Amino acid sequence: MTRANRLIAFVALAAVALVSCARLGSSGTNAQPADIYAAGPTVSDVRALFGDSNWWQGAPSFEVRPLDAATVSFTERYSITQRFIHIGSAEQLLVRYTVYDTTSSATTQMTNFQNAFGTSPTSPREGDQVLYYGLGGSGGAPYITRTFVRVGQVIMQIIWSRKDGVATLQQLGTNAAKFVSGLKKALAAKVHALLPGVDPKLLPPAGLDITFLGAAQLPIEAWLIMDQLAIPAPLATQLHSQGVNNFVFGDFALNNDTHMEVQAAVLTFMTTAEATDWANNFSTSTPDQTGISTAYIPGSGVEGAGEYHVLFATGMHGAMLVCRPTVEGEAASRACEGPLNRTALAWKLSLGG
Repeated sequence: MTRANRLIAFVALAAVALVSCARLGSSGTNAQPADIYAAGPTVSDVRALFGDSNWWQGAPSFEVRPLDAATVSFTERYSITQRFIHIGSAEQLLVRYTVYDTTSSATTQMTNFQNAFGTSPTSPREGDQVLYYGLGGSGGAPYITRTFVRVGQVIMQIIWSRKDGVATLQQLGTNAAKFVSGLKKALAAKVHALLPGVDPKLLPPAGLDITFLGAAQLPIEAWLIMDQLAIPAPLATQLHSQGVNNFVFGDFALNNDTHMEVQAAVLTFMTTAEATDWANNFSTSTPDQTGISTAYIPGSGVEGAGEYHVLFATGMHGAMLVCRPTVEGEAASRACEGPLNRTALAWKLSLGG
């Protein structure tokens, strides 16, 4: 092949690569992960929807690459998952938004869901396309429903587990209508100002072990759920009495095993003594010489499940790292241990410890 022919071939290959990249990166919406998160349901929305103040918000997941990069389809741009639990029962609500590269990809995925779960009622009609399913489960909330709503190139999945029977179609439609309303605002780029800002200096510093995915301010109840505390209500009352009503949350991917999600939480107290007491009360292992406590916490209700927790106090801050699998019910890999401890030490120093 002559030099001229080689050049022509190279240009042709480059053009193909550029077209492929443009296809994978193309989008009918400019909504960013933070926009989709900000438009999602708040704990106030869920309490009003179900008429019960015992619903609490959990920590979200910013499912952005490279998290789970080995298994996520290239047609998926990113997902945002928000979790809520019902204190005093095993009931849970999960709302997951997945943004696809095109409307066609999202429509294909809806067809895949229909093929997997079977025929679905199409009313109450919400979004551009909707599927409703009732599924059997186990445990204290065995009545599970899945609702899939497509709005353009976004699919919203609502999983609701209940203790006292399968929800009616009317209830599922009411839920879908409430959450679709927020999603449409995000897709219209009208919700940027709704997400409270997070001071990046409070998050773990950039390094070689974790990759930043997203951040948010959350109510302190979400930290108690994040820590898997069995009886969180009295502890929430105690923290509120100390003026700790919310905390800064950060979400990261573990670089040496992107199937692992690293969650960070930093609480700010009124005094150093209160932060130290918090660390002493919530540490589940003896701190090392740097004052950092590390433990493996077995998952509740699922044999073999678990996650790594790292906790410390410095100044008026209490901080915690969690390394957990992206799939509920699995165990965190041993790959978490070293990176978590290195990140915790660097974080403690950056917070002034």
